[in-house]
Amino acid sequence: MLEEQPQFVGHALTRSERRDWRFVLMAVGLGLLLLGLLLPIYGHRISAAVTTFSEGSEVSLDFPTLISGQHYAQTNDPVNETLKDVALTVEPVEDHGRSLLGWLFAVLGSGELSLHLGFVVYVMTAIAAWVVVGLLLLSAWRRAKGLRAGLIPAATNLSLLTILAVVLSWQHQFDYAWTLFQKAPVELSPGIGFWLMLVGAASMAVACLGLRDETRKDIINWWALVFAVGLLIWLLICFRPYPYYEIWRFVSDGILVTLRIVLVSFAFILVVSLLGGLGRISSNRVIRWLASLYVEVIRGIPLLVQLLFIWFALPQVFDGIGALFGAISPNLAGVEEWFADLRLDPFAAAVLGLTICYGAYGSEIFRAGISSIHHGQMEAARSLGMSYVQAMRYVILPQAVRVILPPIGNEFVALLKDSTLVSVLAVSDLTRRGREYMARTFLSFDTWILVALCYLVLKLFSSRVVESIETKSSFK
Repeated sequence: MLEEQPQFVGHALTRSERRDWRFVLMAVGLGLLLLGLLLPIYGHRISAAVTTFSEGSEVSLDFPTLISGQHYAQTNDPVNETLKDVALTVEPVEDHGRSLLGWLFAVLGSGELSLHLGFVVYVMTAIAAWVVVGLLLLSAWRRAKGLRAGLIPAATNLSLLTILAVVLSWQHQFDYAWTLFQKAPVELSPGIGFWLMLVGAASMAVACLGLRDETRKDIINWWALVFAVGLLIWLLICFRPYPYYEIWRFVSDGILVTLRIVLVSFAFILVVSLLGGLGRISSNRVIRWLASLYVEVIRGIPLLVQLLFIWFALPQVFDGIGALFGAISPNLAGVEEWFADLRLDPFAAAVLGLTICYGAYGSEIFRAGISSIHHGQMEAARSLGMSYVQAMRYVILPQAVRVILPPIGNEFVALLKDSTLVSVLAVSDLTRRGREYMARTFLSFDTWILVALCYLVLKLFSSRVVESIETKSSFK
């Protein structure tokens, strides 16, 4: 079956081709989106709110630019109290700030960027969609080779995202709380700019989807799953700030600790794996035996047991070594004291445990990758006058890397998931921070849902990066 050839790619488009319904709809969508960015999206804003609870507690908040934190305030009930009422102060917006672009400049100039970062992302998504779709349309009209097919996936995805971004930008006006919207539905209803942007973004999306046969790239690939899970986390935080926003603030520093442990450990794992793999194929029997012993013993002990040994038992090993030096000679009392005081901090113990364990598995991966290269390659390199080290560096390893990359990438993903075990070493990683929050609030379901989604995003993102590296390094 013959593959269908692109209609608008590879040649300058004729006048009739430029009038194709997809290009016309794309141009209409661009115009509507631009008008929507410039025309009012909403003309009123919430400038203050007073939240009262059943026992008389009050929370008063003022909002200099856009509302922020009110939804969290009214859902985070004081102890033994429930929400009673919310009193809003709604005021009209000056003419220059009623459009989405006007609001963007107001936020950027207010010094409140961190509070309204989501709103800025929404607006920038719409602007990016307008630019990319505009470039796609311009290539069809002006480019000598016709439509630039590589822009179609990006234009389609940005157009679809703009629909969501426009809706969320309006809901940002009342902090994603429908109870606030119901307090002033007329004032907080969207303006003409909102509807123009929705129609414009939908028109661009339909037009771009109609051009999907013009490109060989997937319109939506597995990167979309990474975005979908990240979006789910964002929506949970926005629409249910208590407890999800509170959980996020509590555990977010644990994400950085987890990434730091994984990246540092993986760097050491690569070194240990290379040395172990070379040792496994060494012609020296002692080196080969030691490397094999390391691989067999470490792979036979669970990672959790190794981590517990390093944290609890290794200090006793240090004490024993120090006592041995003290027994050998009184002059070595300083060495004995140094070993007695030697202790690993939680981060170092976690990195050491992960490196030792995954280094054993990585050694087998490197050994298999190097062994997969035909021995004639080494013989040819040595016949050219190369030493063993030179032949391994310039001939064998560069070829073996292509074989090693897929399994070593899988090891990185597994390392990311197994890093949860370092929480037993008092490392404040994502898992431990989740346990601490759950122990404090007893919100088991909410806590572990958010923690699981955070790990899922990290895993999906790293998997896509590994897959991309494999694709770029593969050969037919």
